[in-house]
Amino acid sequence: MDEVVPIWLVWTIVSIVVTFAFPVISWALGRWYQDSLLNKLDVAEKNQMAAFGADQISSTSNKVSSLSAQSSVLLHTSIVVGPSMGQMFFMWSKSVFGGRLHSYDVVISYGRREVVRRLQEQATQLGCSSITNLRIQTSTVTFAKNSKGRTSSLEFLAYGTGIRK
Repeated sequence: MDEVVPIWLVWTIVSIVVTFAFPVISWALGRWYQDSLLNKLDVAEKNQMAAFGADQISSTSNKVSSLSAQSSVLLHTSIVVGPSMGQMFFMWSKSVFGGRLHSYDVVISYGRREVVRRLQEQATQLGCSSITNLRIQTSTVTFAKNSKGRTSSLEFLAYGTGIRK
């Protein structure tokens, strides 16, 4: 006996699959792209640390009295990064149901690491041997075209004093 599947059931299943296919594909492509960026950042950080050194950066509010410098220069750089549409969808769903926003953690970690690496690169180009009073500011940029659609990104601004000895 052949049973015919009701057309409304087929359309319901197709609608559900299509609704979630775009966010899942976008999330997967976004994660793949972010992983490639993080791998490149790992290599760049290792090269930068070999040239500049991790111990040459300080972020302190205490007065540094033992630091002697020939001259100093203000270093600053910024970067804007954002999650993919799929990541934004899953972050929205996590905010509804609760839980850790892992996708946002990845974006924040990448932004902070990249802005510090760029600041070290700038310091090296200007002949600085260390960076003191490193500060990183993060702000959320939300752009609403209309009441329905919103995109979001994070801006990272890093600045510090480059010391030339």
